[in-house]
Amino acid sequence: MFSATLQSLLLALAVSSGIAHAEAKEARRSELSARQGSHPFTFVNRCGGPITPVIADTKCGYSPRCGDAASYSGPQPGAIAPGASATYNINTAWVGRVFASHPQCGPKGESCTLGEFNLDTGSQFTAQAYDISNIQGFTDGMAISAAGCAGVSCPNVNCGCTQAYAPGDLSGCGADLPVRACGPGSVAFTGSSNSLRQSASRPSPEAIKPPPGSTDWRPSLEAPP
Repeated sequence: MFSATLQSLLLALAVSSGIAHAEAKEARRSELSARQGSHPFTFVNRCGGPITPVIADTKCGYSPRCGDAASYSGPQPGAIAPGASATYNINTAWVGRVFASHPQCGPKGESCTLGEFNLDTGSQFTAQAYDISNIQGFTDGMAISAAGCAGVSCPNVNCGCTQAYAPGDLSGCGADLPVRACGPGSVAFTGSSNSLRQSASRPSPEAIKPPPGSTDWRPSLEAPP
C-alpha cells in the first residue's frame, strides 16, 4: 500500500516536473521570440538614385557589448528606389550599423557614413541609443528619427557636432553630443538618406584607427540611413 502510494507520488512529481520544465522551456522560447523583430526600422530614400541599405552587426567587435547583444537574423534590404521606403524588423538587443552601400564601403561600413545603434542596453533611461557617424568617412546625407524621441540630421559633411561625428574625429565631439537616446521598449526608427554623394570624403587610414586599447570608435554605439 505504502509502496504503491509512493510510486504514485513519484510519478506525479515526475509528471509535474516534466510539465514545469516544458512550461519553462516554452516561456524561454516566448521570451526569445518577443525579443526578435521588436524594433521596426523604416529606410527612406530621398536621393536622386537608388540606394541599397546594409544592416551590419558590430557586437563582439566594434562594440564591446557581446553576450547580451543580439545579431540581426532577418534578410538584407534590397535596392530602394528614389522616393520609396522599406521596413525591416530588427532584434530587441541588436547592436550594429546601417549604411548605404558604396564600392568603397567595408563589410561593416568602414569608409562610409553610418547610422549607429546600441539597442536595449539595460539602462532605464538610455535603453536605445543611436547616432550618425562620419568618423570613418562621409558618403551620404543621413537623418534618423525615433518615435517619441529626439532625432539627428546630417545633410552634409559640415553638419556640426550636435548632429554627427565628423570625419576622423575620435574626440567624441566632447561629450558625445551627436548621441540620442530613447527609453526601454519597442521603438519605431526611421532613417533617410539624402544628398547622395558618389565621391566620398574620407580621413586617412591612420585617422580612423581606434584609440589604443579601445574596442570601439567611441565609448558606446554602432547603425541606419
